[in-house]
This record gives sequence, C-alpha cells and structure tokens, in this order.
Amino acid sequence: MRRTRVVGKTSPDTGRRTRPKDRRARIAAAAAVAFAERGYHGVSVEDIATEVGVTKSALYRHFPGKYALFLNSALMLIDSLEGALDSVPDDPARDPRETLRAQMSAIIAVTVEQRRSAGIYRWERRYLRKEDRPAIRERSWAVNARIRRPLHQIRPDLSDEDAFVLVAAMLSTIGSITVHNLTLPPRYMEQLLLDACTALAETRFSPAPAAPERVAAADRPGQDNMRENLLRSAVGLFHQRGYNEVAVEDIAATVGLPASGIYRYFVSKSDILAAAFHRAADRLETAVAAGTAAASDPEDALRSLVSIYVDLSFSQRELMSVYFAELVNVPDASRADLRLRQRANVEQWSSYLQAICDGLSAADARFLMYAAINLVPDLGVLLGTSAAQQQAENIHRCMLAVLLSRSGQRLGHGEDAPCTPTIGSAH
Repeated sequence: MRRTRVVGKTSPDTGRRTRPKDRRARIAAAAAVAFAERGYHGVSVEDIATEVGVTKSALYRHFPGKYALFLNSALMLIDSLEGALDSVPDDPARDPRETLRAQMSAIIAVTVEQRRSAGIYRWERRYLRKEDRPAIRERSWAVNARIRRPLHQIRPDLSDEDAFVLVAAMLSTIGSITVHNLTLPPRYMEQLLLDACTALAETRFSPAPAAPERVAAADRPGQDNMRENLLRSAVGLFHQRGYNEVAVEDIAATVGLPASGIYRYFVSKSDILAAAFHRAADRLETAVAAGTAAASDPEDALRSLVSIYVDLSFSQRELMSVYFAELVNVPDASRADLRLRQRANVEQWSSYLQAICDGLSAADARFLMYAAINLVPDLGVLLGTSAAQQQAENIHRCMLAVLLSRSGQRLGHGEDAPCTPTIGSAH
C-alpha cells in the first residue's frame, strides 16, 4: 500500500505533538480504499494503520476493530450516494428528464472522485454481518426509489420492477469504473457514463421475459468425475460463505473425502479456486469461438457475444459471483493469466463494437465493454438466481444499450455523439 505519513503539529506551549483533527477521516478514507481494492480478508488493521502513519492503538481510539472500519466504509458509500441525490433540487415543476440527468451526473461525479474506494459495493453483501445488512439494503433501495421517480414520469409504461432493474443497471454502469483501471479524462469519462445511463433509461424491455434454457447436464463436463465434483462443491461453498470462511475439510466433507484426499487432485485451496476460474474461462472462450465463427457480420457477432455471456453467466451464476468477489485470492501467476484472458476477450468484443460504430476509439470501446460486462454479475447478485434468469433477455438488452450508447439520444443537452451507428436499435 502507498504510505501517507500523517503527523500532528507541535504545540508551541508544551512542545508536544498534537493529534491532527482529521485523523479519523484519514483512517476511514484509507480503509475504504483498502477494502475496495482487496476485499475484507485481504486487509488488516496493521495495513490501514501503516497507510495512515499511525499506530494500531491510535487507530483503535477511533474504530474498535477491522469490522467497524469495513461497516463505516459501506456507510460512507451510501452517504455519498444520498449526498449526490440531495444536491439535486426536488422541484416538481422541473422537466423529469433534467432531474434524471442531474441525478445521474451527481452520482457519476462522486463516483469518479471516489473511484478507488467506491468499489466497496462489490464486497458489502458478502461480509456485512446479518444485523447490519437490512439498514444498508433499505438505504440502497431508497436511493434506487429516488431515481425511479423521475424515470417513471419519463417512462409511465414501465412497471416498478422494470424501473428498479433499469436504475440498478445505471448504478452498475457507473460503478464499473471501480473494477478496471482504464484512464480517460474525468469530464470525458463522466460524459461516457451519462450517455450510457441515458441509453439505459430509454431501453424497452420485453413484456414477458422468458427464462433462458438451462444448460443440459451433458454439456457440463465430468458429472461423475471426483475432480469436477470437488470444483462444483468448492464453488458452492465459496459462494455461500466466502473463500476465507471455507476450509479444505469443508470441501472434502461435501464429497465424502478426508481432507488429505483433496491433495490427490489439487495442491491447495487456492489451486481449487484457480482451477474453477480457468474452467469458466475455457467454457466462455469455447462458446465465443463457436458463436463468432457462425456470425455473418460484426453486428451479428456482437449480439452473439452478449447472448453467450448472459446465458453462461446465469447457467453458472455461483461461479461468476465467486469470480468477481474472490479473484484476489487466486495465486499471482494464475490471476495474471486470467486477467490476460479477460483482456483478450474485451479486446475482441471491442473490435466488433468499433467495426459497428464508426469513429469510436479503442479506449472508448473497451470502456463501454467493461461497463456492459459489469451489469451481469451486479444484477445477478441483486436480483437473485430465479429473478435474474427471468430477466436474462432484459439484461441482454441493457448490455446492448450500454454498448451502443454513443449513438443514442441523450437526456438534456450536449454535443452530438461522434459514433454513427450501423446497427439496429437495441430496443
């Protein structure tokens, strides 16, 4: 971690150093960044104290322990979202399009400003204690409800459920900047995100979304293979409890093995996690290769890629959820390889998007790809397995709306988007 030494001033009267008045805020800020970047179990109190330049005992004067710091980080994120919405005047006479645009702009600005710490939302559901989850969930839903109000005025055709999903997709799109390191000028980044949110607000959902077809048992390799059974059992446990709360003995017990029996198949618990992730990457790459080979043009290829990604994500939702939450626990070499494979996928998708949309830069295309991909795990976690499967077609449409957002209409005013579309409307 980058160390920022915080020292107090020397009192002219006593010659002693005084505590800086903002020490608590500095500790809280350092903790939020650490948790967002490395997760709950990847951070220690010592790490945070070192980052701020204080002793552990000094830190404990402000927070009783690591969990208190984590809870405070989650609350800070909710506070910032509520503060962003509070900055938008509640004027019933105002054009709801302007209100929605102002709300999105305010949330985008605060997320860009707090990019390093805002990623805490990826971890809070997994590591918050049960007694703390309801209050934060209610506040999160209240944020969604405040955004739904102008959206309903603009789109009276929307059911409350569909409006909830669209707003969640907007917030996920904005939050996508916390899961990658692409660098763009802040104002330009804000405009890209605002265009994407605008496109989402205008997305038409299917009247009765149908659940995607389940992957047939024959398509899942190794149903009776002990290695595959271990992988599936481990992923299920990691999803339920979190990687750090699961022991090798727990995994072994699910398949009737002693703990020592696992080491005939895997060298360690982290090796199991890496193997599961590589298996998911293999399946995605195989499906993508088949889908793109059958595509007639870049438009067809892009639609095929979106469909494949959504369907695979929900047919193995637990694995996808674990992937986004636990990648930090994979050994360095495997994590680097998985990152390279992910970047290769994004580059391939981006090339199709650029071929479809004249004038779209490679950086913009990658940025939009990450935003669209981020929608799937976020909405999957938020909606739950059954609801997410029912909404698969609509999530597909949300992804396309984000990808094609530079060619869409905008809320409010602004320069014309530079992209001239050659693809049909996503809605």
